[in-house]
Amino acid sequence: MAKVWHRLFKPVTGEVRLELIEALFYTGIPIALGGATLTLVLLHSMTSTNERFVGALAIASILVTIGRLLLNVRFIKARSKAADTAPTTWEVRYAIGCFAFSALIGTAGAYAFQTNNSGQQLLATALVFGYAAGAVCRISIRPAICVPAVMLSVFPTAVSSMTRLETDHVYYGLFLSMFVLGSIETIRFLYRINVEQISLKHDFAELARHDALTGLANRLGLKERLKRAAASAHDKGHMIAVHSIDLDRFKEANDKYGHLVGDTLLQAVAGRLSGLLRDDDFAVRLGGDEFVLLQAAVGQPQEALLLARRAIAALNQPFVIEGHELNIGASIGIAIGREMGDLDTLISAADKALYASKENGRNRASFAHLAEARKAPSTA
Repeated sequence: MAKVWHRLFKPVTGEVRLELIEALFYTGIPIALGGATLTLVLLHSMTSTNERFVGALAIASILVTIGRLLLNVRFIKARSKAADTAPTTWEVRYAIGCFAFSALIGTAGAYAFQTNNSGQQLLATALVFGYAAGAVCRISIRPAICVPAVMLSVFPTAVSSMTRLETDHVYYGLFLSMFVLGSIETIRFLYRINVEQISLKHDFAELARHDALTGLANRLGLKERLKRAAASAHDKGHMIAVHSIDLDRFKEANDKYGHLVGDTLLQAVAGRLSGLLRDDDFAVRLGGDEFVLLQAAVGQPQEALLLARRAIAALNQPFVIEGHELNIGASIGIAIGREMGDLDTLISAADKALYASKENGRNRASFAHLAEARKAPSTA
């Protein structure tokens, strides 16, 4: 059974799954309208039957609807504060509320077809079909919730109708059952379309944040990750270090051996730089032969200077590209800070320090604090 389910609904992970789960919690208006409709139908039924059971269903409808709306509000607030929303836990909570409401729909429909009131049966039919169709459109993004919800709302009504053993009611029950089977194919189609669209969106977003040649982050990726790193450093009391790197003698090698060798050389440089980094650090190619290293957690300036010296040593080692031994080097500017609101100044400080390195003979690192972005940096 699990294999069949996975064939129908291919599982997704990562950011795509998270976005699908998040979409469940932006359905406040449909939830409110569905709860109001069910409550009105039950109140109308209660006026003609005076059944306490129907009144209890109406109260349950109100309570479940309020609970689902509050759950949505809690989730949205948690996301806005960037809190750990534990997507699986929230999805289970949503499913419980959804299944509870679906069961109320199914119970109301089943009750209507145990009466001889054609008006109640007509309202129940509209309610069941409307809710099931809405669920297919609205929560097909999570089939494991959508399919059971449709079944819980439709099958009790279908079974209740068929137990009357009247030809029209038996056909009606069979028709409802066929509707559920047809809905599964619609859910599968809508789920696949949504997954493909969201996956493409994330793929394009990923491409937009990475350099096509080296696979490193690009300028856009630097800004986004620098912002997150600064926020994390601020919370933990750490500093972040930005290393602005310019390759020495790259132009000569590129002009002498051609762009193909030059591109391969840039890829090799990216590989060496990446090999120097910790898990939370990352490398960036801004374009041409300009690179950036970001240290996400720096306790003291000496740590940043140590990484810069290691990078210079790594890039001073010869590169062998298509049989050619290439010797280049690197000039580096370092800027350190912990403030979250002045990221452009941090990058500018690293650039100013880089210019100092180049003016002082290249193949060296110059150091400037964020607060000293407009002052002459020191050279080491």
